[in-house]
Amino acid sequence: MPKDRPPTSRERSAALKAAARFLGRFGGPIGAIIEAGSWAYKYSPLVEAYNDPPRSLDELQKAVSTPALGYDIHHVVEQTAAERDGFTTVQIDDPENLVRIPTMKHWEINAWYQTENLDFDGLTPRAYLVGRSWDVRRAVGLEALRVHRVLRP
Repeated sequence: MPKDRPPTSRERSAALKAAARFLGRFGGPIGAIIEAGSWAYKYSPLVEAYNDPPRSLDELQKAVSTPALGYDIHHVVEQTAAERDGFTTVQIDDPENLVRIPTMKHWEINAWYQTENLDFDGLTPRAYLVGRSWDVRRAVGLEALRVHRVLRP
């Protein structure tokens, strides 16, 4: 953990992810890492949540009703893209489509959706899903949760 606060959001995110991965691999008290960079203290819930074990879909859905620091509410089927393709707000915001996940995993999933992927004919998952059915979007969204070790296989 850098002692001084990195100047950009990207650099801060990278430092926090490195700290979270270190803790996930080697364990130890989060306080030791946070002490090294006091600027990171307010981000400790993000670092701790990052190493949650994968959970069942039911557990992730039930957790939506319990907000917690270090977690975000995530749409399994991406909200904005689904709206653009004509899906209703009722369907998009249905509890079946909402899960609570670690914030930094959410960042990684968003980046994954924007990264070209051979599994999607070399397109980004987001581009691949344009015009696709709800079921295809949901299957890709669940796969994103599995790839990022949020959802149990």
